Amino acid sequence: MNLSQYMALDAVDLACHVRSGELSAVEIVGAAIEAIEQLNPVINAVTFIDAERALSAAARCDPRAALAGVPFLIKDTGVHVQTWPTTHSSLYFKDASPRLDSEIVTRWRAAGLTLLGKTNTPEFANDFVTEPVFHGPTLNPWDLSVTPGGSSGGAAAAVASGMVPVAHGSDIGGSIRVPAACCGVFGMKPSRGLNPVGPYRDQVGAGLFSENVLSRTVRDSAAMLDVTAGPEPGAPYPVSKSVPSYLDWLSSPDERLRIACVAHRPDGASVAPEIEEMFRGAMLLLQEIGHEVVEASFPPEAAGEAEWSLFWMSEVALLIDERANEIGRAPRPDEIEALSAHALDHIRRSSVVDYLKAQGQLHRASLAMARAFDSYDLIMTPVTADLPPRNGSIRGDGALFDFAGWAARAYGFAPFTEIFNVTGQPAASLPLFVSKAGLPIGLQLAGRRNEDHRLLRISHALEQVAGWSKRHPIIPAVPA
Repeated sequence: MNLSQYMALDAVDLACHVRSGELSAVEIVGAAIEAIEQLNPVINAVTFIDAERALSAAARCDPRAALAGVPFLIKDTGVHVQTWPTTHSSLYFKDASPRLDSEIVTRWRAAGLTLLGKTNTPEFANDFVTEPVFHGPTLNPWDLSVTPGGSSGGAAAAVASGMVPVAHGSDIGGSIRVPAACCGVFGMKPSRGLNPVGPYRDQVGAGLFSENVLSRTVRDSAAMLDVTAGPEPGAPYPVSKSVPSYLDWLSSPDERLRIACVAHRPDGASVAPEIEEMFRGAMLLLQEIGHEVVEASFPPEAAGEAEWSLFWMSEVALLIDERANEIGRAPRPDEIEALSAHALDHIRRSSVVDYLKAQGQLHRASLAMARAFDSYDLIMTPVTADLPPRNGSIRGDGALFDFAGWAARAYGFAPFTEIFNVTGQPAASLPLFVSKAGLPIGLQLAGRRNEDHRLLRISHALEQVAGWSKRHPIIPAVPA
């Protein structure tokens, strides 16, 4: 198959062709490798590729598997693959030894996915842009001068560019949804506990963290959730599927839903005029397809990034501490970036009481959100407050790094996502519109806890109307 044929097919299509015998898994992974070789020198989305093992695995693929032969890229943090190092995009981890497969990796293998390589991420996945010192910046396929978002920026850019139809992402404060919005793909954070995060941890970031994927089509995300969702041994939030099959549910009858539409940031501030214009357009679109829309606002407790930063910072500190114990030394100043160094210092100066106080903030915010939105089936917000910023404008490193300034820029750009990590609700970025400058604009929909099927169903309906899976960026040719 040629590249144009490969890039025109989503994961569900590719697996169907393998099942019927029309295509082989080896042909498909060969096309994926070719796509990466052609496109990655421009956008730097993929940091590691294991072509030999991928081709060998594809040759042994069971064509009856749910996603047989689908090439798949894994974010270089969050999960472990038994033959690959996990570097967290940090120089301090550049020689890290592989660990045995994480539970979700085991499920991906069982589904027939061909694990091909790793995607770029900011160091320790701690930023809304993807510009690590170790691997260099990932560029947005739609405009090489702006960010693809973060922290799953490499995954979003790889999917948007056509390297793979679907890729792993993780999300502790918007790290799936923000890059999905920046790169014009679909990205969903599932309900807390629906996908496994073990076995190395029972939970990450006080339960704010989720594993999932980014994809060009909603049905690919539904199919992926079918093969990964469900409790794992020892999980503190054991959640089972809300329907037998998320993919099958996409063809269920339409429902009339009541949707709270929140156009302003949690602190009450406005978003960029073009973002608000598209948000109003989405409200009209929802009405046209039969839903009730009601303008609403966040409760004050939803603006708590300052308190909640303790949770992602504690994860950075834990990873660094584990590595120090493993190799017998702390990181040198040139081995971790300024934002990570700040997080490590902040955690060292914090106490257990500080952590418990922050957990109390989570609880109060969740209660306030439940009270404010209990009568609604869904909540719609923008994903970001502005279009993707230029490369280098947020990045958390440099001799003059200032955390307060970084936080103002980062959370000012993406103030809408973290609250749904706090509440544990499923939330997705839908690339419904394109800006006047040709950049994707994502709108966020959040559902009730453990009603991921309902969120996927309306996302699929909107996809059919908007036709976003037919849009593709025009990527400059690879320099000779």
